[in-house]
Amino acid sequence: MSGYTVDDFLGDARRIVRENGIRDGLESIRKNTERLLSRSDLLETYVNMDEYEGHTVIGHDPDTDIHVIVHGGRKGGTSPPHDHGPCSVIYGNYTGHTLMRRWKRLDDGGSEGPARLKVAKEYTVGAGQATAFAQGDIHSIDYPDGAFFVRVTVGDVEKQKTRRFDLERGIVEIDDRAARTG
Repeated sequence: MSGYTVDDFLGDARRIVRENGIRDGLESIRKNTERLLSRSDLLETYVNMDEYEGHTVIGHDPDTDIHVIVHGGRKGGTSPPHDHGPCSVIYGNYTGHTLMRRWKRLDDGGSEGPARLKVAKEYTVGAGQATAFAQGDIHSIDYPDGAFFVRVTVGDVEKQKTRRFDLERGIVEIDDRAARTG
């Protein structure tokens, strides 16, 4: 392995969180995610493509509970607006692009029930670029076939209760990911 490794990234992230906290350190971790994305051999080094089924954890730091996960690839996808509960998250494209939407609540901000949203910002994250969402930020993603991205989470999102918004029905629901992944 040459260049900036996942272990290097996790060590730097651990130092950043200790020195600055998560919210104040998120931008530095985002920049280091872009550094990791610059590895031309990232997938070859960390992902067994014969067994890959849409996502795989390629690194975890137990001290900070930061997870580095490869997503996407063969088949594109679109998510409804959602948050990651108490977790912050960074999305970085390795190949292809992802259309990102940041959403703003227009209602009382309740956890469940009626919800009204509007797009606050829409932008594209290209290969080698990353974007960060702090705890509670509402966003959605749309990526084409062949787009691989790295998602860095501060906390295990798959064990959290998150909010998922249904724009057609005008509601927000709690998504208990731990119950779903069992």
